[in-house]
Amino acid sequence: MKTLKKTAVAFFAAIISLISISSCSDDLSKSMVLSGQWTGDFGMSYVYSYSGRSYTFDSRYTDIVFYPDYDYATEGYGYQVDFYDEGPYVYQSYKFDWEIEDGVLYMDYRYSSMLDCTIHDYHMTNDRFYGYFGNSDVRFSLAKLADYYDWTPYENTYSYGGRTWYRYDSVKSAGDALPVNPEDGQIVKVFNRYNK
Repeated sequence: MKTLKKTAVAFFAAIISLISISSCSDDLSKSMVLSGQWTGDFGMSYVYSYSGRSYTFDSRYTDIVFYPDYDYATEGYGYQVDFYDEGPYVYQSYKFDWEIEDGVLYMDYRYSSMLDCTIHDYHMTNDRFYGYFGNSDVRFSLAKLADYYDWTPYENTYSYGGRTWYRYDSVKSAGDALPVNPEDGQIVKVFNRYNK
């Protein structure tokens, strides 16, 4: 009877270990696909106050890049630039930290916790990333522009054929951007439509 109990305990411990390893492997696979530059609708908006009235502007599209902290990391940091067709701001930009844990993508924005989001209902392929924010019906849809795990032994880490993120290095954050006339109005709130 003692042998049977020991065998059963060892069996369950092995199954738990396999589930744990499988989860880590799944997180790694997802983070490898996520790493790179994406573009599309990421559900971003801002509210602008002018002459006592508030106006909401939805972004036309977002460019977003996910950098892994190191090769084969399930976490990292990134940059996001939202572009607008209307309103006094042409773009807003943000820095964030990301992590995939147990299949869930966590995004924590460095300068605005109002933008923090959890994404667990999503689908990813090598060229599409779409789904819903949190438990909401707010949908996002992105297409991949560059893949960081398409490396060769002779390339530098994070290099990718011809596309660079440098065009956004000079983009200022939302707090640094200036309206057409700074005295006329101000940004009241920047938000992901999921978090409004």
